[in-house]
Parts: sequence; structure tokens; C-alpha cells
Amino acid sequence: MVKGLYTAYTGMVQEQKRMDVITNNLANFNTTGYKKEGLTSQAFDEQLALKIKDFTDAPLTARRIGYITPGVKIGQGYTDWSEGPMRETNNTYDLAIAGDGFFTIEYTNKAVNIERDLANVTTTMYTRDGNFTLTSEGVLTTQDGDFVLDNAGGHITLDPNLQTQINVNGDIIQDGEVVATLGIADFEDYDYLQHYGENYWYTIDGFTEKDFEGQVYAGFLEQSNVSVVDEMVNMIAVQRNYETNQKMITTIDETLDKTVNQVGVLS
Repeated sequence: MVKGLYTAYTGMVQEQKRMDVITNNLANFNTTGYKKEGLTSQAFDEQLALKIKDFTDAPLTARRIGYITPGVKIGQGYTDWSEGPMRETNNTYDLAIAGDGFFTIEYTNKAVNIERDLANVTTTMYTRDGNFTLTSEGVLTTQDGDFVLDNAGGHITLDPNLQTQINVNGDIIQDGEVVATLGIADFEDYDYLQHYGENYWYTIDGFTEKDFEGQVYAGFLEQSNVSVVDEMVNMIAVQRNYETNQKMITTIDETLDKTVNQVGVLS
């Protein structure tokens, strides 16, 4: 009975974590370049069960009675890297990547937060969100004011008075000449990318870069790859699984109550 309580409890914890992931996906449905996340389930390793202190059979000797699996635990989180649909904006500095790859951003931490305990610290970040803007000084930045980097790791400065074209290779053209090339990075294994905020990633030790093989489209933005219908269906399934585990705990609790308070009571 106690094993049943533990199994149901671990099941409820797992479903609660899955619900957190689903609601975060739904909250970021309209976030440009967002990649939905998921969570796997994993059974606990089987444990050898022993009968001990049973004086009716081999007193003071532990006897093997088999293996048990004490419920479920949280497995690994994962990111769905599939490409989201593109939305046309006709804005020159709205950019979308077709294929793999990330825009390179010089990100400055604006304030102390849970993940970073120092403000004004600059880090190289990567994003699929190409919702950029040109400042009055002609510097290409994100909507939050972080610098978009070129292929040499420098800031991109343009003449705001000239017309700009951006080709599929990421070349920025003004007055018929290439004045800068977008810094677009790609990696051999995305497992070496750590998620930060809504749609930023940064590299961890062991990452390996590779050549960018996709294309850049100006006047488009990549939307999130979250399907609201799929996430709602998953949410209903999670709720039902949670309720099932909850009912199991209630049932076992009632059975234990009868065992302790009613069985063997003399009337």
C-alpha cells in the first residue's frame, strides 16, 4: 500500500512539471523565434525488495522477494528545434532564417535576476528572433537595444539615410555595396546550447560550430513553432493523469483507514 502511495505521488509531481512546460509553451505562442519545450518521463531504477524481521519464516534472515519499481521520475527536458512558420512584415530589418542557424547578439544583462547575479554584464547570445531595428545613429540592434553582431563579431553600423537591402546570404547592401554581413552561427550539436529567457541561447563547454547553410529572408519573422491545439490536447491528458493519481492516493488512504481502524475490531 505504501508503495502505491509513493508511486501515485511521484506521478502527480511528474504531471505537475509537464503542466509547467505546457503552460510556458502556450504563454510564448506569440514570441518570435520561440522553440517549444518538452519533458520526458523515466521510471526509477528497479530496487531489490527484501523481507526482514519476519519471525514466521527464517527468523533474523532477510529473504529476497523480488524487484519493485517505485514510480516515475522526471527524465530529460528537450527543445523542439523544428522551424516555425514565417510571417511577412515588409520591414527591411525584420529577418528570418530558413534552415538551421542563429543570429549573433551582444547581450547586456539589464538587471540582476535569477540566472545572472550581476547587471551590465555582456555575453554573446544566439537567437532566432530577427525583429531588429536601426537606431538614429545607424546601429542595428534588437528591440531591447542589444547589438546585432556581424560575421567578425563587431557592431553593425549603417547609413540611416540610404536604402538598405539584405540578401539571402546575410549581406547588408547600401548604395550597391556590401557594407556588412550578418553574424549567423550554427552548431554541430544543439545539446550544447543553454536556453536563456524567452528566445535566447548561449553555448556551454564542448560546443562545436559549423558553417551556416541556411538562408536569410528580409521582411519576414519566424513565429514560434508551438501548436496551440497540440498543447491544449496535452494539457487535458496531463490533467486526467494527475486526477487518476490523486484518486489512487484517496483509494489507498481509505483502504489503510479501514485496515487500521476496522479490521480486527471486536464488536
